Amino acid sequence: MRSGQPEGRVRCWQRGRAGPDPSAAPPRPPSSIAKDFLGATVTLAIIGAIVLQATNRLASRCAAGPSRRTAPGACSGVSAIAHHVDGVVTLCAMACATLAAAAFIWYMCWGYKRTGQVGGNGDAAGSS
Repeated sequence: MRSGQPEGRVRCWQRGRAGPDPSAAPPRPPSSIAKDFLGATVTLAIIGAIVLQATNRLASRCAAGPSRRTAPGACSGVSAIAHHVDGVVTLCAMACATLAAAAFIWYMCWGYKRTGQVGGNGDAAGSS
């Protein structure tokens, strides 16, 4: 026994040589680029929708109408900036949603075939 080290402990540089640990979780299959891209585009679309809602709510103070809040002084500061960028934010949110829809369709039609997840014996890697 070594001095200062309890029995059964393995140093981090020796873990690869120690053999498989029966209590360890099974290794994860490699991630798919198609899944990662789909997740990123859906995340962008959700963030775009949230920003669009916030921009529309802030820009609503600058809307034309007979109320007292639409006076010239009501459309200043953050509301004026939101009113000016409202169109750009709308186009960006629409582009993110379109990209997410296209990535979803691409993944459903061709993404599974590339990763070998359709048919066969159910093995994620496609080998037996």
